[in-house]
Amino acid sequence: MSPKILYALSCVCAVSGFQVAGAFVNRRVPHPSGALQSRVEESKSVPDAPAPAQDGIPQLAAPDSAGRPKAASLRELAIASEKAGTPADSRLALMEAISSLKPDELAELLASEAKNTDYYRSSRFDFQFAAKRLSEIAPEKAAALWLSARSSHFGLDSLLVPWAKKDPQAFASWSASLPADAQKAAGVTLAQIASENPEMFVGIAPQLASSSTAVAGSRGAIAGMIAKAGKGEDASNALAYAQSLPEGAARNAALAELSRWPGMDLAAHPEIVQALAQLSPGEARRYVQQLAGSAGLLPSGPLREMASALQFTRAAQKDVQGAAQKVEKLAGTADYPAAVRGFVDATAAKDPAAALEWALTINQPGSQRSAALEKAATEYFRLKPADARKWVESAPLTPDEYWMLTGRRR
Repeated sequence: MSPKILYALSCVCAVSGFQVAGAFVNRRVPHPSGALQSRVEESKSVPDAPAPAQDGIPQLAAPDSAGRPKAASLRELAIASEKAGTPADSRLALMEAISSLKPDELAELLASEAKNTDYYRSSRFDFQFAAKRLSEIAPEKAAALWLSARSSHFGLDSLLVPWAKKDPQAFASWSASLPADAQKAAGVTLAQIASENPEMFVGIAPQLASSSTAVAGSRGAIAGMIAKAGKGEDASNALAYAQSLPEGAARNAALAELSRWPGMDLAAHPEIVQALAQLSPGEARRYVQQLAGSAGLLPSGPLREMASALQFTRAAQKDVQGAAQKVEKLAGTADYPAAVRGFVDATAAKDPAAALEWALTINQPGSQRSAALEKAATEYFRLKPADARKWVESAPLTPDEYWMLTGRRR
């Protein structure tokens, strides 16, 4: 190539280079007027984004006018922490970022997360760690958040557990002041703590008196002992523990829970039977499964009726004829309605017509007869609707039973 041509190409390249550089400079330095000026003004209204991570730790956005850091959302902190490196480094970075927040900032972020419509949002690690942190450094704020969000989110116990473990006396005083529905919800947390540390619960049980929180705590304490009991272990220590609780609902709940103790002989422990007898129908359902074989030892009441019904359901599932003979032997006794009800529950799907005839042998109207009739009639209508319609018109039903089965008056 000749020197003249080489010189010409060099000049062209130089000019082109200056033009390209000028273009970049013009883009980087906006003109203070016109459309570019309006873009600058608009950019001032855009919220600050989180600053890039430094040393693997996600940073908060730029400080506000008072010099305090603007906390990003928990979700943004979690995303930013993912840039820290390995999963372990990311989790550590997230924990450090959350731990650096002040109580008010942390409470504000958690309150914002609690407004999320996702019921399970609070089960994420970022929320759980932040909730535990707030409970440790500002338990009152954590308790207030729990109280406002307990019915709309899953997994909010983390807002209470650290406080309950650290200062059970304060936690007990707070929970005792709650409305009845909130006390019941707080009982879930107390049951968890009591199952891990029964002795802690003994110290606060008097403060809680007969509240639903105390009932849940005493039940949880005994449940924890049962979970840790070795095969064939004697229940004497657990019985002594239950008796040490304040007399009333808390002690009764603990004694009733002891009916779950492996190999528990109810005949040898009338105090447990007495406690079971004082349960409401709703509470009694908790113990029906393990007491079906001991129905005869229970005093008259809802629990004995439910246990008797289940006892005969199980018997009929194994041997229909044998169970029928046992039911007939109970005719005229207080246990007969429950026995028939259990027998019908087991046989209605196989022979609904016969089950209906059994249900009609319960002479006195009541819940057992109604339940047995409804179960058998439902199966009859499902299998043979025409026959079932004929039966219901001629059966010796009370006006209320006819209404229950047909939805109309005779």
